[in-house]
Amino acid sequence: MKKILLIIAILLSGLSFSQNSIILSQENANEKGITPIWPRCDRSRLSPTKCFDQKLRDHIIQNFVYPDVAIEEGLTGTVTVEFLINKKGKVEVLEVSGAHRYLQQEAIRIVRAIPKMDPGKWGNKPIAIAYTVPITFRAPQ
Repeated sequence: MKKILLIIAILLSGLSFSQNSIILSQENANEKGITPIWPRCDRSRLSPTKCFDQKLRDHIIQNFVYPDVAIEEGLTGTVTVEFLINKKGKVEVLEVSGAHRYLQQEAIRIVRAIPKMDPGKWGNKPIAIAYTVPITFRAPQ
């Protein structure tokens, strides 16, 4: 029951993602088709960017665990995680901010669990792409 309430809270919290290329702006990166390819997004009917966003949202919801200590202490808030999908398609956490450290630790765990993917490309050369994702923690009722 807690997990269902938590998923609903996440969906209603306006979970949003922003994407910035280390080399290009978000708009230019999307126009040039350099978005990293999440596993199985190459077979999707969605654009690579939309598929990436959907898979990231699904990944967060499926892997989210509200820390018991945070529930006990009534900790809530939004944690912002900045990370890269590097040239090898692996996640590197750059910066974490907001909320309490217990919530930050959970947000880091979720982001680090993102699967390896095909990296973004500029021409035929792989490049690192930076992302920022806010994760909102609301205690289950």
